[in-house]
Amino acid sequence: MRPSRFLHVASIVEACTWAFLILAMLTKYVWAPELGDVLVAFAGAAHGVAFLGYIFVAWVVGLNGRWSWWMFLVAWACSIPPFFTLLFDWWVHRQGLVKHDWLDSNLTQQRGELHRRSEGIIRWTISRPITQIAIIVAAYLFILTPSLAS
Repeated sequence: MRPSRFLHVASIVEACTWAFLILAMLTKYVWAPELGDVLVAFAGAAHGVAFLGYIFVAWVVGLNGRWSWWMFLVAWACSIPPFFTLLFDWWVHRQGLVKHDWLDSNLTQQRGELHRRSEGIIRWTISRPITQIAIIVAAYLFILTPSLAS
């Protein structure tokens, strides 16, 4: 998956979980409190995982695109208000700040230690999709379990 698509998918997933959480809260406080309690637990856990996933994806795509520190802050700040990840995704694509391909390994020798380490993180991310899915499922269950106990 290319970096531009990776960020786009993460933005959509984060926004969808926001919509699910808002709908669950409306169900809890407006329509059916009993059903809403269960829905809020599931939606909250899903959104927590999507939020953390978006932060990670923005970090990896930003490292790949050589973003400045303020771009990382803007990306992470846009994950807090509902649906702002979609606006950020649109903006960085429009500005051309997302590379269309992953880093070239030949460029690694010309950069410092920080860039070499970040490129290792990028390579690990794109080469282990099954491990990432397992981490996401484990994080979801880890976040969901305490919310169902109460």
